[in-house]
Amino acid sequence: MRVAIFVNPIKPGVFEYTQDVIKRLRAMEVKVFTSKKYEQKLGGTNVAFKSGVDELIASCDVVLTVGGDGTIIHFAKHAAKFSKPILGINFGRLGFVSGLEKSELDKLEQLVQGRYLIQERGLLDVIAYKNSQKKKFVAFNDAVISKGEHTKIIDFCVFLNKNEVCAYRADGTILSTATGSTAYSLSAGGPIVDPTLECVLLTPVCPHAMFAKPIVFSNKYPVVVKANAYEDRGIFLNIDGNNVLNLSSCEAIEVLCAKEKVKLITFDNESFGRRIVEKFLK
Repeated sequence: MRVAIFVNPIKPGVFEYTQDVIKRLRAMEVKVFTSKKYEQKLGGTNVAFKSGVDELIASCDVVLTVGGDGTIIHFAKHAAKFSKPILGINFGRLGFVSGLEKSELDKLEQLVQGRYLIQERGLLDVIAYKNSQKKKFVAFNDAVISKGEHTKIIDFCVFLNKNEVCAYRADGTILSTATGSTAYSLSAGGPIVDPTLECVLLTPVCPHAMFAKPIVFSNKYPVVVKANAYEDRGIFLNIDGNNVLNLSSCEAIEVLCAKEKVKLITFDNESFGRRIVEKFLK
């Protein structure tokens, strides 16, 4: 087996912990690869170093991350391009999409033996049409259209299959995957959606409208959102928490379910409802 390891380098103690992970994998004759930028921290651990993320993932059988949910989310999108399964070790707080907790390294033996399950999670293709050009992004959790610091409020108009579905004024709009329903969308009053469903969840943020409610769309048609602030003070597009584009003069944002899927590794058949209880109610 060949495993590519990625870490969140700002987590205290993460490299010492990763050395233990590598030691356990090497004891089971697993070939381990990691990023060349970690060479000073992990140079004595008998691993191979490569420069590019895609190069690393293409050369492995399994992707392993050590960090929080953000680390898994970032590298899961790369793993999906090559249809490689990914296992997250929770070195953060919530760890909602992780397959292992820090104290569960004994389960690495099950990984090497192939005794694990795969949960497929959907991604979103997010296409911004601006100045007669289009830019494409991929979201694991969500795409958020939000106002700038000095923008008062945004007018949104939502279309499905070229038909207007709703219009409202709000501070922002969240378009999320089913997995992302337990992230920012949940904080904004959106529903919790079974993460295995392939859908687009739309959740208005602080809407100034009585009946602007969350909507769950199927994967049949793209969801198109047009936003207008009537003042050039900034409307922004954030993908999985990262600001990627200023939407001033943007014609539209098109969101649809991606063909690629994230393959999350898990070691039990724990129900989604049980995981909700463990992560949010305890």
